[in-house]
Amino acid sequence: MKFFSRDKEPSDPAIIVSRCLKFLVNRITDDLTGEGYCWRKPWGVKRFESMVLSKFILDYSFEQIVKGQLSENEKIGYYVLSNQTFSSMFNAEFSKVGMSFEDMKEEIQNKVKAYITALGPDSQPPECYHQIYMLITGSLSREELEKEATKKTAGLEIMRNNEYFAPMVTQYEDSIKYLKEQIVALDMIDIILPHMIRSARQKVKSINLNKIKSLSKKIEKKDNNK
Repeated sequence: MKFFSRDKEPSDPAIIVSRCLKFLVNRITDDLTGEGYCWRKPWGVKRFESMVLSKFILDYSFEQIVKGQLSENEKIGYYVLSNQTFSSMFNAEFSKVGMSFEDMKEEIQNKVKAYITALGPDSQPPECYHQIYMLITGSLSREELEKEATKKTAGLEIMRNNEYFAPMVTQYEDSIKYLKEQIVALDMIDIILPHMIRSARQKVKSINLNKIKSLSKKIEKKDNNK
């Protein structure tokens, strides 16, 4: 009889990549579609953006974990798994609306490159997380939001004292409220993105690097024999 035994997280790269990607996609979709993030887009757009961001976070976390442990050639196996898993998930989600991974491949790659730049070696939090939020939602920067809110608030005071502008008061009040909500959303993204990266890193940490190396060698050998 074994004491203190417990189920261990599988170290198989394919299982870990698949589970981690699914976790990130669903969690990010759930979080960012909440009203607090002020993301006024159709659900399909949100799902697309969430999937692309999840793919970036997964690969970004992998790079952090294997830094100094794997060469670029030894990482090939991981990226084949990651890309295949993502494209399969993407096609399963969007084929019903006539959109495939191949159709969107260039746009996805461009978005990922923008995220890589946002979290580059010279980036600093929270600005780097704000940049990713801006790329996803099309939001203005904090400085721009605060400037616009201040300008509209000043204009609102003038309108309240002028009967000719009275019909526009409610519209300006709603606009100011939305600008302030977007500023709050930037503060919220400072929490969710680091948490998602930490969660992905924790899951990817158990990946069997020897299997990644072995897979990379097989792929390289197959390519050389073509």
